[in-house]
Amino acid sequence: MKRILSIDGGGIRGVFPAAFLASIEQDLERPLVDYFDLIAGTSTGGIIAIGLAMGLSAQDLLELYEDRGPEIFSQTRRGLLGKATDSAKKLKWAFWGPKHNSNSLEQALQGVLGDRQLGEASTRLFIPSWHPKMGKVYIFKTAHHARLKSD
Repeated sequence: MKRILSIDGGGIRGVFPAAFLASIEQDLERPLVDYFDLIAGTSTGGIIAIGLAMGLSAQDLLELYEDRGPEIFSQTRRGLLGKATDSAKKLKWAFWGPKHNSNSLEQALQGVLGDRQLGEASTRLFIPSWHPKMGKVYIFKTAHHARLKSD
């Protein structure tokens, strides 16, 4: 039997799964990552998944969201008159770009992960994401099956 942890996305709402996992982790004898054969996550769930697989505790990740979350997940996209608009949300990439500026996220992750790469993960990872330039889903994963080479 394989044990899979799947973590949903949701921007700053990643604080909820991080807090839930941190509360579970307090009662465990080993790091949370040791209990799973594969950790999957989308968007902010992918950040948590990668952090756990790279040796961060769920508490470390919770603190990352608490300390840097407002900066990382600030609403930076604006409409024509300088206000966030519903039409801006619908036209994400057309004129306004991504919902959040990636610079703060990149700096925060560099601070906690350093130069580690997915191949250094202590468990298998599966992180689906949207590749805007290719216009399709891109899968970040650890090398866990020889025939799956499209990512």
